[in-house]
Amino acid sequence: MKFSRLSILALLMSWSSFGLISASVNDLPTREVNGHIYHYYEVAPKETVYSICHRLGITKDELVQSNPTVADGLRAGMILFFPVDGNDHASSAPTTATPGVTMITHQVEKGQTIYGIATKYGISTQDLIDQNPIVSEGLKAGQTLHLTVPDRNVAVAVTNSSAAEKSVTPPVIDEGYIVKKKETFYSIANAHGITVAQLEAANPGISVLREGQVLTIPGQQAAMNVENVVENVPADMTAPVVSAVPSIPGELSVANDSTATVSVEELATASGVTPQQTELSVAVVLPFMLNEENPAKSAQRYTEFYKGLLIAADSLRNNGQPVRISVYDTEGSTAKVNEIIANPELKTHRMIIAPDNLEQFAMLGEFGRVNNIKVLNNFIVRDETYRTNPAVMQGNIPSSLMLDKAVNAFADRMGGTTPVFLTLSDGLNDKGEFVDALKKTLEGRGIAYKTINADGRLTQNDLKSLPAEGNYTFVPTSGRQSDVNRLLPAIIEWRDEAITPFVKVMGYPEWITFRGETLTNMHNLNTYVYSRFFDDEDAPRSKDIEQKFKRWYGAGMENAIPRQGLLGFDTGMFVFNYLKDSGARYDGVQNGFSFSVPEGASGDCNSLLYIVNYRPGGLVEKINL
Repeated sequence: MKFSRLSILALLMSWSSFGLISASVNDLPTREVNGHIYHYYEVAPKETVYSICHRLGITKDELVQSNPTVADGLRAGMILFFPVDGNDHASSAPTTATPGVTMITHQVEKGQTIYGIATKYGISTQDLIDQNPIVSEGLKAGQTLHLTVPDRNVAVAVTNSSAAEKSVTPPVIDEGYIVKKKETFYSIANAHGITVAQLEAANPGISVLREGQVLTIPGQQAAMNVENVVENVPADMTAPVVSAVPSIPGELSVANDSTATVSVEELATASGVTPQQTELSVAVVLPFMLNEENPAKSAQRYTEFYKGLLIAADSLRNNGQPVRISVYDTEGSTAKVNEIIANPELKTHRMIIAPDNLEQFAMLGEFGRVNNIKVLNNFIVRDETYRTNPAVMQGNIPSSLMLDKAVNAFADRMGGTTPVFLTLSDGLNDKGEFVDALKKTLEGRGIAYKTINADGRLTQNDLKSLPAEGNYTFVPTSGRQSDVNRLLPAIIEWRDEAITPFVKVMGYPEWITFRGETLTNMHNLNTYVYSRFFDDEDAPRSKDIEQKFKRWYGAGMENAIPRQGLLGFDTGMFVFNYLKDSGARYDGVQNGFSFSVPEGASGDCNSLLYIVNYRPGGLVEKINL
């Protein structure tokens, strides 16, 4: 007989304790779990707390007392348990059962966990759950547990025996954990010193967390391959390094001194690099603005960058390579940077990730030069400190080098076509420097080009001077989207009407932000765009990082270009490999790095540039230069 079809008389009465539950509950079928008998009831589709209470003749409080997660809502198929004796306030005094075993009851107190209770009585969390199935749906204060535990006198006797002198491998005790509101896989894994992968492996089939859910935390031996060593952190330090930023196992925490150092063992590297034993120590010195109650948007973006960096560190796990990540909050203050520089701990790192303030970056750059520490500049695009400071690594390809590489890449792709420069009389026409350099390069290669000036918007008539049997590469002289929208439709109409022309378009970095009809037209016209970064949102790598970010932090990255979480991830992947002497090139999910020392310079400079090809049919190809 299905439980949902039970015909149970509802008694319209009120009781003051669970011990007076209606006989209708006692009519439910029973199940024996480790020597304890429970009445159980399977929730039918569309049933509510009210309908079940009415059916069983109990109050909501009585229902919730034995089934805490009911307070958070019902779902079809949920099993509700009710102790046969109904004694929720049983004494905690033990009752001896068989030799070496004690039968006890335990009333849950506020703040207690399954792991804490199991440890108190010397049993595994799985034993506790098996003996008390109701806790699989949640653990709450006031709940009564019935436990069969080893007799403590027997345990003492064993400890004092000669066997205690032998080497004994401690048992693996899995921990049960009740998920709290807004917690994520990553925050829970970090709190228990394990990896996200270990937590997921211990809880197969669980992909979405909800408050009150019970997770199995792998026992100590299962997590022994990760050794977490926290250094220089005051005993009373509890504030996280960045507000609401969960950390990888062994990473973290910054309080008023704005610094904490953590060593994380067994971080892997990408591309199958063999393990080494040189510590990879990185200092992240950024304005997280923890001193402000409501940090500005820029500080939140630095926080997202840092979160992405942590995902990279976790992605590189399991290689036995010691990694130490220290975090310093500059608070946007030059005085604070002076304070950080004065901290002897900063000298122990091999790389510093610096902020976007020119003065503060210069201070850190000089500190790196004096102490032979690399200083990565990922946030100041037009800085040229790398030319005179051997410690500085310029993470963004300089504008002059970018222009030169893009011009030559475009000229290479114009072979066999006639370049046509398009100008609007009232357009922004802001690409004069690039257009002039491209024209000069084309002239040097003996490639003739044409120029078309349009009034208001480009029309088919403006293009009729071009022979229909030709092949053409169109180059707008404006990067503004509204101007582009006044150019591309006419090219499509002219091409489709003439039938024979082969057409493509060359565009600029800001075009990677275009969406809607503009993007559709770009694909239609086989458009090429150059950019320092590019994220193909549909690519498997990008989707994987986005999913991890959501799972660990409970929300996705900011909908901005570039995405700071991806920049942090790519930076982390590059930095850890670079410090392992694994090369100075990395092709990232969004950002790439290819460092070398330019002629006449002292420091390193990133020379990687992307050409993004928006091909017909919605395809996107990212080409490294």
